[in-house]
Amino acid sequence: MHLNIVTTEKSVYSGDIDLLVAPGIEGLLGILPRHAPLLTVLNSGNVLIRKDGKDQEIMIKGGFLEVTIDSDVTILANS
Repeated sequence: MHLNIVTTEKSVYSGDIDLLVAPGIEGLLGILPRHAPLLTVLNSGNVLIRKDGKDQEIMIKGGFLEVTIDSDVTILANS
C-alpha cells in the first residue's frame, strides 16, 4: 500500500509500506494492505511505518488519516 504523510508546510513521507500503526483518538490503529476504507481523527504521537521488515517512526501532532478503497493511505498532520 502507498503512504503519504503531509503537513501544511511539506510532504514528510511518501512511499510503499507493509504496515502502518497510527495514534487514533480511541487507541492505536493498525493498517495493513486491503484495509477497509476509513477516515478518522488522529491524536498526537508516533506513527510506526514498517517496510521490508524495517521500522521507522515519525512524530505527528494530531491530524486526519484516510484509507481509500485502493489501499492508499494519507495522513494530513497538523505538524
